[in-house]
Amino acid sequence: MRDFNFLCPTSMIVGKDKELETGKWVRHYGGSRVLVHHDSGYVKESGLVERIKKSIADEGLTVFELGGVVPNPRLKKIYEGIELGKKENIDFIIAVGGGSVIDSAKGIGLGIPYDGDVWDFYLEEDGAWKEVPQEAVPKGIVLTMPASGSETSFSSVVTKEDELLKRFCDNDLNRPLFTINNPELTMSLSKFQTACGILDIFSHSFERYFTKDQGNELTDRLCEAIFITCMDCGRKLLDNLQDYDARASIMVAGSLSHNGLTGMGRQDDWAAHFLEHELSGEFDVTHGVGLAVIMPAWMKYVYKEHPEIFVKFATRVMGCTYDYDNPENTILEGIARFELFIQTLGLKTQMSEVDELPEMTEEVMWKMARRVRVNNDVGTIGWFKKLTHEDMVNIYKLAK
Repeated sequence: MRDFNFLCPTSMIVGKDKELETGKWVRHYGGSRVLVHHDSGYVKESGLVERIKKSIADEGLTVFELGGVVPNPRLKKIYEGIELGKKENIDFIIAVGGGSVIDSAKGIGLGIPYDGDVWDFYLEEDGAWKEVPQEAVPKGIVLTMPASGSETSFSSVVTKEDELLKRFCDNDLNRPLFTINNPELTMSLSKFQTACGILDIFSHSFERYFTKDQGNELTDRLCEAIFITCMDCGRKLLDNLQDYDARASIMVAGSLSHNGLTGMGRQDDWAAHFLEHELSGEFDVTHGVGLAVIMPAWMKYVYKEHPEIFVKFATRVMGCTYDYDNPENTILEGIARFELFIQTLGLKTQMSEVDELPEMTEEVMWKMARRVRVNNDVGTIGWFKKLTHEDMVNIYKLAK
């Protein structure tokens, strides 16, 4: 087990009608001039935004509103929020929605107290962040789509639309002070949205589970608990989208999968995410759709680096019987069962099957690979297996 520091300052407030307490929690954490940020979709049409604004106003606080966030949140909307925040002296932000809204709110929170371009925080120069934030406007979340885990994480992922660049800023200032998780608010999600969210939750522990670090029995089991919860509750939700307990378990799994808990004592990888970010940055596909094609391809490409953890995944998570004569058979069966799980969610595991994607040429694959944010000291991504640009293209080919 590696040495580690673990931080999770976000309060999780879970239960029915808890969004009606939003104003109370904002006041508790010292907010007075509050920006409610959302996507202008169902959360607005359903009256949820108005209920939240009322709960804030009822505490004697001043409320402002900014909608219009889209999937793969755009830098342009963040600039709009920063301008509003500076003008109105916003001192607290409430994000109402899923990962895109939350990541946009984090960008706004970083940009309001900063005199430069907030995009500086998302860029690297010579192997280091171009700029590191020193302060941020605090945030709270009313979660309506469990998927990204952004409600408890230190990450913000944003797309610069004019360059098709999808980049992230990892900093503890991004961590929300609280997240309100009412499972009933997720019951309007379609099967497709639910499926994409479940795979996204799975992926955050997936990126931490596949490591060469040894002696991590506890965090191995924590990751496996997330995986099994995603699979069991995912199947229940596909049968009944109104299953409250399954919705609640998925919400909690999403928050725990990306707050750092399942990465304690081990080196994260994140190669699959980096490869997917270029895919969704280039073609604006849903993150879960991109992960569905990239994750199995990555597994097939790297498993020989440390087959023992793949055997563990196959037997403990996917229910495979260990083949003592040929452990590789166990690994490949585990990957095949994982692909089948993705397919049972209604997602595709090959790019050629995804309607939103064009026919993928090698030229496009190289374009995406060259744009991946690499570790500048070695020019690779990933830690389980360090991937060169050629490796990245080969994974895209396996996913084709």
